[in-house]
Amino acid sequence: MDVVPHNDLSLDAARRLVQQVVGAAAAESVALTVAVVDSAGTLIAFERMDGAPRFSAQLAAAKARTAATFGNPTSELEATFSDRAVFANSFASQGAWYFGRGGFPVRVEGELVGGIGVSGEKAEREEELARRAAVSLA
Repeated sequence: MDVVPHNDLSLDAARRLVQQVVGAAAAESVALTVAVVDSAGTLIAFERMDGAPRFSAQLAAAKARTAATFGNPTSELEATFSDRAVFANSFASQGAWYFGRGGFPVRVEGELVGGIGVSGEKAEREEELARRAAVSLA
């Protein structure tokens, strides 16, 4: 066969992930940004809450893209590259990657279908919000 099939998150599912994170943040009176991408790292859904840091827009998208591309939470990449600063810096300059906490791959029935990134809060909380949303579809 000359075509490789793939599955991606639907727009509806991506919007649900965004709303889950935004709802949790609003309940805590926290303003942040959330981005959801498909398995190729292309943006599907995005929201920057009023008051979220402007820089968080790019970071949320980069976290989602990185999680989808590597198929791992961005926190694992942070640990992987922590003792390889030259490699991490060189690699990061090749694309819009993020090697820190706050991004999580999205899998449905074990298949990688996208990624979610959260930015604008403490790193541990960003990671938790992204993880909770991602596993809610599993």
